[in-house]
Amino acid sequence: MNKKMANKVLLINGPSQDPSDRFFGWPTPLLYAVAPSIAEAKKGKLDVEFISQIFDPIWYEAHSKSRIDRELEGIVDKEQPDIVCASAIYDSVYPTLCLFDKIKRINSDVKTIFGGPHFDEIHTLDKFSDIKLRPDLIDIAIAGDGDYALLETLRSIFNGRSLADVDWNDIDGRATIYTNDGSVYQTNGKPIDLNSLPFIPIEFANINRHKNDFGIFIDSDGKIIPTVQMIAQRGCPYTCNFCSESRNLAYPNARSINSLIEEIELRKQQGFGAVFFDDSTFGAHPQIRDLLVELGKTGMQFGSLNRFNLLTNPRKVEAYRSAGFTYVYTAIEQFDDSALKSMDKSQKEKTIKDSMSVLDNSGFDVGVSLLYGLPYETEETIEKTLDFTARWVDKGTIKIVSESVLSYHPGTLAGSGLTGGFHRTPPNSGYPFNRFEEGQWYHPEHVNAKYLEEILEISEKRFGRVMVRNKHSWHSVNGEVLVK
Repeated sequence: MNKKMANKVLLINGPSQDPSDRFFGWPTPLLYAVAPSIAEAKKGKLDVEFISQIFDPIWYEAHSKSRIDRELEGIVDKEQPDIVCASAIYDSVYPTLCLFDKIKRINSDVKTIFGGPHFDEIHTLDKFSDIKLRPDLIDIAIAGDGDYALLETLRSIFNGRSLADVDWNDIDGRATIYTNDGSVYQTNGKPIDLNSLPFIPIEFANINRHKNDFGIFIDSDGKIIPTVQMIAQRGCPYTCNFCSESRNLAYPNARSINSLIEEIELRKQQGFGAVFFDDSTFGAHPQIRDLLVELGKTGMQFGSLNRFNLLTNPRKVEAYRSAGFTYVYTAIEQFDDSALKSMDKSQKEKTIKDSMSVLDNSGFDVGVSLLYGLPYETEETIEKTLDFTARWVDKGTIKIVSESVLSYHPGTLAGSGLTGGFHRTPPNSGYPFNRFEEGQWYHPEHVNAKYLEEILEISEKRFGRVMVRNKHSWHSVNGEVLVK
């Protein structure tokens, strides 16, 4: 054993347990959450040493579990952290708890702090609170805006101060802090000024791996352009009823143009040639037209998550193109007016069709998501969706397709009656569930293996060559094998 060093923090990006059709990007939720704490530590204002590399395994399935466990054991034995902070999404909660269990077995004195998008959406529902289900594994959990709440939590721990003694009303953000003794604290609820936050410390991520996450950005020699992810605003102003990111859980809060340009110039200096804006709805930025003008001056290539209804105007789409945007990822879900109306999607078949034509005319590469398992879908709506997608794939406009299955998240109306949580292994493991994003979790009753297998067979025949699950950039670069 090495000599103990005080006040050390290990960061973990919770590994996925449902990897087949997932976009594996930068661990941005974790990087944003820890950015203020790392900045304070660098200034000498926080007596903490962050272990230099996020533990960031790709996924935690049977063939990789023991290898990941061994790697984690080696890190814990060598670095001897005092605290482990982990961020998890819906399907990485159980693997993250397994990693916490491994750490606690090595050293029960290590404090574990848990957060991430999944905990954000379920923390107000007592029966789904993972901290109550596994109090032996989680010491502190932070839901909501973790940025300053985590900083104050770390400061308190290493100063020997109880969280009960913190004046949480002085801490900006909408965050709730839970401890395993049943205590609950809340910050003041004020929106965080995103311009005041430090830029995410990407040096703590595996840059060599993540810079190749976006195979859609290719240079003239056919090589992947090093790409970094950024957020221009938090939250989404839309209210699709199947989505857990509603306005009551995340408020739209935009960064200034100056802040965004300053970070982009930094990323250029660091050797990146492209930026993917991972906002829920990039086109909803309140200064979008002015922002596009300034982005065009940077000489960078861009892509974004966006919505079809924000991309129907040819002049606006051309403004994106002039700014350096070559790629947009957006959601078809199901190409049927009745289905779109039922999901409160705020767009129609004509919107999608018109936008796709405009994007095609402007030379965009398009990525789309398709969503199955809706209670109101029919064979006809699925067939229309597959036909529409195939036409644009054959034309060469759609370059990436991600197929998802409606999964009941506890933060949604449909998921409010769940009797199980995400603190366990997925209830629908294996083929064909593991060939869809969120396929292994909780679905309407009609979604069974036969139902999904039929969709899978048809979609693979029509456009399998552009499926996310068949063309991950890191898959081709790093030789990882998804599903045999």
